[in-house]
Amino acid sequence: MARWLVVISVLVAACGGDDAALTLSIESPAPGAQLTRDSLDAVGALVASVQVDVAVSGTPARVALSIGDAQLGDLDAAGTALATLATPGPATLTATAYDADGAALASASVDVTVVDPTVADCHAWLDLYKVGYTVGPTRMGVTDPVTAMMPINGVAFRSGGAARTAMFGDCSLIKSLAEAASSWRARKIVEVTDLGVYNYRCINNAGTPPNCTIGLSEHSFGNAIDLAIFKDTDGTTYSVKDDWVIDPAPYKTCMDPTEPGKDAFMHAMICELKSRGIWNIVLTPNYNSLHRDHFHVDLTAGGDTIKGPPAPLTE
Repeated sequence: MARWLVVISVLVAACGGDDAALTLSIESPAPGAQLTRDSLDAVGALVASVQVDVAVSGTPARVALSIGDAQLGDLDAAGTALATLATPGPATLTATAYDADGAALASASVDVTVVDPTVADCHAWLDLYKVGYTVGPTRMGVTDPVTAMMPINGVAFRSGGAARTAMFGDCSLIKSLAEAASSWRARKIVEVTDLGVYNYRCINNAGTPPNCTIGLSEHSFGNAIDLAIFKDTDGTTYSVKDDWVIDPAPYKTCMDPTEPGKDAFMHAMICELKSRGIWNIVLTPNYNSLHRDHFHVDLTAGGDTIKGPPAPLTE
């Protein structure tokens, strides 16, 4: 689910005066400006920060800033606001002047584009997300091995009943968890229990690597993790095993009705993460009984599914 994350410095503009000659023009950012997401906001999302400066001729009651239908807040008395934008892609910033009765008097817009930073490699992404890590150790199947220190972008992990102090995997997986953290933290999730990351084995344990009947599991490459339990700041837990209600065939996971409460929460959470492109493959309890107690998520090249069967076998 695409979203704009915005912080506005708010003061009300001067009131009264002759509105007939009122005009607005956006002085900055410039039309076509590219705004780079290179800082973290309060929930750990990468954002682009931009100062919006508006020249006002006349004395409206207030001047408001918006992106599309999203109202961001009022500019200050000097016609300035600070916006932070989290969603890559084109955006139209609009300043609108209103009178004391709330009627729109004039508006001005500027088109900008939010872009990702240019980085040298995956490790540089971890640096942007302020993830502590060491390179290695070298293990069979893992292309870019790293060991991440806990927490990952503000989210702690548990495994085997104990709090993790570190997590080994491919850098691409650790990056995906750093990206997912902003969605979790926005939902007040601060701890995730996983059932494992790296495991050099065959899909469904069919054979002994490298002689696999179907192929190697994505866990063999360190780019898959099994997510089981989520805990929020109030201590409330959301368990895949206990709280996910299996959807009816044909398993349209993100379109099927949900049960109120924890089931709805978990469907919304995992579907938002998939829609953001955090992982290529998401297997839920809808997939088969082997996934009744966890979400299997991975970065299978070319994969794109969160549905139940049929789906690429990557587990």
